[in-house]
Amino acid sequence: MNTLKRYELEEIRRRFREGGLPFSGISPLGSAEFHFREPARYLGVALHAGSRVRPGLRGVMAVSEEERHREEDLFTERFIRDFPLQLIARDSRFEYDLNWEEERAIYPAGEKKWGLRVWSRELTKDERAATLDKYREFHAILDMVVEFLRGTGFPVILFDMHAFRYRRESHVAWFDDDKPEVNLGTRSVNRDHFAGLIDCFLEGVAGTKIGNHTIRVTENGLFPGGYLTRKYSAGDNRGVLVLAIEYKKLFMDEQTGQFREEIFATLWKNFVKTRDRIIDMLNEVQE
Repeated sequence: MNTLKRYELEEIRRRFREGGLPFSGISPLGSAEFHFREPARYLGVALHAGSRVRPGLRGVMAVSEEERHREEDLFTERFIRDFPLQLIARDSRFEYDLNWEEERAIYPAGEKKWGLRVWSRELTKDERAATLDKYREFHAILDMVVEFLRGTGFPVILFDMHAFRYRRESHVAWFDDDKPEVNLGTRSVNRDHFAGLIDCFLEGVAGTKIGNHTIRVTENGLFPGGYLTRKYSAGDNRGVLVLAIEYKKLFMDEQTGQFREEIFATLWKNFVKTRDRIIDMLNEVQE
C-alpha cells in the first residue's frame, strides 16, 4: 500500500501556480486527502467521507463510533475516484462539519444531530482552536483548487458528493421508502444561467435502474445545498456551479456499514455517464 506524502499548503499552492501536476497527498494536519492528476474544469469533493476524530476528543464525544458511522457519508469518495481533481475529507463531520460556515462547524454541546447527542461537554478554547485549524486547512486547499480552476477564465463545476440515511425511522426497502434516491441542491445557485447543466444531471441520473426499480430524483426536495453552494455559487455567479448531490444510502447496509458493490457499480456507472455529458456541455460554454 502506497503511503501518501504530506504536503505543506505553500507547496500545494506553488504546484498549482507552476503547473506541477500530477501529485497526490495529504494536508499537514491530515484534514484532506487529494489526488490532482491533470488540469480540468471540474472538481470532485467528498466533504463527509471521513470518520477520523482526534484522539484527544474521542473521550469527549457522547456519540459512539457505530452511531457516527451510520450518519457519516462513508464511501462517497468512490463516486469521484476517476476525477482528474479530487479532494476528500478524512475527518468526521461530528468533530467539525465542513459544509457549514466556520462559526457553525463545531456542533454545540447541548445540540442533538440526527437525534444524537454529540459532545458530553463544551470543548475548551484550545480544543476548539485545534479542530478549527483543521477546518481552515481543508477550506484553504479547496480555495486553491477553485482558484486554479477559475484561472481558465471559463465556468467550472464542483461535484459536491454526499449521502443520506433513509432507514433511521423505518426499515422498509429503499424503493418503498418515500424519499427520493438522489437529491440535487441548487437553491443558492444561478439556476437560470446553469439550467442546461443542472437539467442534464437530473435527467441523466433519473434513468438509473436498480433491478426492476428506477431511482427517483428531486431538486431541492430534501436538501437545498450547503456551505459550498453558498460560498462559491450564490447570487448571480456565472463562473462556478456547485452541484450538491445527495445519494440515498442504498449502496450500503446502514446498520453494519457493509458496502454493496453491485448496487454502487450501477449507480456509479450512470453517474459517470451523466457527468461526462455535463462536462461535454461545459466545454462548449463560454462566460
